[in-house]
Amino acid sequence: MHRNEEKKRAEGARASRLRRMAFAASIILLTSNAVADGWMDEMRSHFVCLRDGVSVREYTYESPRKMKVYVARIDLATPGIGFAATGRAASWGEPITPEMAPNAQEGRYRVETLRETTQAFMERMRAAGRNVEVAFNTTPWHPFPAPAGFEACDPIGLCIADGAEVSAREGGEGLFIVRTDGSCEIKPAAGLASTEDIAYAAAAFDVIMTNGVDAVAVNMPEGGIHPRLALGLDAAKKTLVVVAVDGRQPERSQGADIADLRAIFRAEGVTDAVNMDGGGSTSLVVWDEAAGRARMLNRHADGNVRADAVNFGIVFGAEAPAAEERGGAVLHSYEFGEIADTPPPAGYAPFYISHYGRHGSRRLTGGILRKAMAVLAAADAAGALTGEGRALFADMRRLADAHDGATGQLTLRGAGEQKKLARRMATRFWQVFSGARRVRCQSSYIPRVLASMANFTSSLKDEKPRLEFDFSTGEKPHRVINPGHYECNDPAFTNGIAEAVAAVCRANIAPGGLKTRLFARDYLLGDDAAREFARNLFACASICQCLRCELDGLSLYRYFTAEEQAALSRCLETECFAKMSGSEEFGDAFVAASRRLWRDIAARAGTAIADGRIAADLRFGHDSGLWPLAAFIGLEGPGDRAPIAGAHALCPAWKWMPMAANIQIVFYRAKEGEILVKFLWNERETPVRGLAPVSGPYYRWRDVCEKLAAR
Repeated sequence: MHRNEEKKRAEGARASRLRRMAFAASIILLTSNAVADGWMDEMRSHFVCLRDGVSVREYTYESPRKMKVYVARIDLATPGIGFAATGRAASWGEPITPEMAPNAQEGRYRVETLRETTQAFMERMRAAGRNVEVAFNTTPWHPFPAPAGFEACDPIGLCIADGAEVSAREGGEGLFIVRTDGSCEIKPAAGLASTEDIAYAAAAFDVIMTNGVDAVAVNMPEGGIHPRLALGLDAAKKTLVVVAVDGRQPERSQGADIADLRAIFRAEGVTDAVNMDGGGSTSLVVWDEAAGRARMLNRHADGNVRADAVNFGIVFGAEAPAAEERGGAVLHSYEFGEIADTPPPAGYAPFYISHYGRHGSRRLTGGILRKAMAVLAAADAAGALTGEGRALFADMRRLADAHDGATGQLTLRGAGEQKKLARRMATRFWQVFSGARRVRCQSSYIPRVLASMANFTSSLKDEKPRLEFDFSTGEKPHRVINPGHYECNDPAFTNGIAEAVAAVCRANIAPGGLKTRLFARDYLLGDDAAREFARNLFACASICQCLRCELDGLSLYRYFTAEEQAALSRCLETECFAKMSGSEEFGDAFVAASRRLWRDIAARAGTAIADGRIAADLRFGHDSGLWPLAAFIGLEGPGDRAPIAGAHALCPAWKWMPMAANIQIVFYRAKEGEILVKFLWNERETPVRGLAPVSGPYYRWRDVCEKLAAR
């Protein structure tokens, strides 16, 4: 019997390994093509949050006819929100003559704007430093149709950009207006008394809804079925809804009439709406952060994107993480900041990169969410949740739904982090990736890591199509990339870490306040159980930032006081540092375990230096492999040694080991001279303790090898 059980366990282990390898193979195959645009698939079933304040959705209708409808919802209360619009042409006010455009009537039209596609408008604005996240066409124009290549046009109706009048009030029945105080409104053009406090305005064909009541369309037949672009505001004027409808595609989307637009807007909670310039001009564009480009949501019937007279953009400030999100330690999402390079010594240029990247933002692992949900479910069954407790339970169910069948997996934000890191690397070190060079890739066999490798390498391939990739994964690469997982699991060692962390938690977590707010006073939940619940709940709150798109901005931090957040963050920071890094009490074992990983880095670098055709070695793994490596190398900051009790202040995990944390060792050489290297931690130049640089952050490679060979 005992022998049979052992046989079953062995067979189960083999099956598990085969499943992991099958998954690895599928991911590796995936990297040979572009990775699917996950959020575009997601938006077919629910609203997807592209960033705080912007959500998009695609609907498919069969009745009253085939329709593809795209909706963008913009939260106008988002801090730092702004606007942009097409401004005056350089030749503003000059006449458009029949010689310029045969369908232009003599003396009737004047040059006011230059036509451009909505995508080009977004990219131009972003290049100028205006962070446009959503853009759409607005106002019709003369002369129409425009001659091929003719850009000058005269918009129909009032248009204002940055407070300056671009087009006068002639024509146009409706207006979308942004006041100088940032408030928005939709109103008939005839009802506008003054333009003094208007920062932006775009003329529309018609107002189609006012205060929830249908308004008569004058310029466009109500029954006309066409592609459409329309704007709406909710009753509070706090949400802007942009609707684009595909049309003139009989088998896919026939188009919408005015009644269809009203029905769509009512379903979105809109009370005031205008019908803008639709037809072939219809363009709704969003900024795809993961892909690094403007993306058109709707599809044009003939495949040609029309240049429009007046485009409008919603501008957001660069996203800075909320201070509370940094409390999540290793659960904190990656922060993309400005990066700069110290010039290398004269004659030196980069030729090879050795990289180790942690997987991107993910869902929770282990039983953290399950344990927290069990406590809430038991209290709910006993009728012991307060009103705040019931609200928390409802929010936690949303989080649980986002984890169903996907525990530990990469999120959309995590995929975007990896793609952006690859783009920045390719742009920053373009010399390394020039030509048909090889890139060798190693990965842990864990699915979120394989998916990270797939997203990173597909983005790098998009940037540098001539690169050739080799992939490896499985048990052996996993052991090399994540050595501490195998070599630092002695019970006496792990129990010592657990006790040190528990002591910090007992000293910091006072669960009484949280218990009182969430549970009835007579509900029995001991202090130890309450501390564990608080820690698990805080991890759930911290992971929400990683699922920003999937959860549409859900935050659980509001269930904690500022003092509780600080205490729980201190405990989480302590746990992360104690279990992975160079603590004075336990760090020697983790650092020693990194020797194998460093030898692999050095050996592969030696091969690349000798070969000359290898551009990079890319490794994808975990925080438990990356953080000890920093201590082994002796990097200032992430590799610092500290006592466990002071880790939260001296070596904060949110700073050194967020999701997608990475090290890049960049190799430089001249025609004659030694190999130089510099170390980048999270893309920033980082010194090595105990090693003298040649210049700035640049070290002799042989000095690095000699120093670390002795460890």
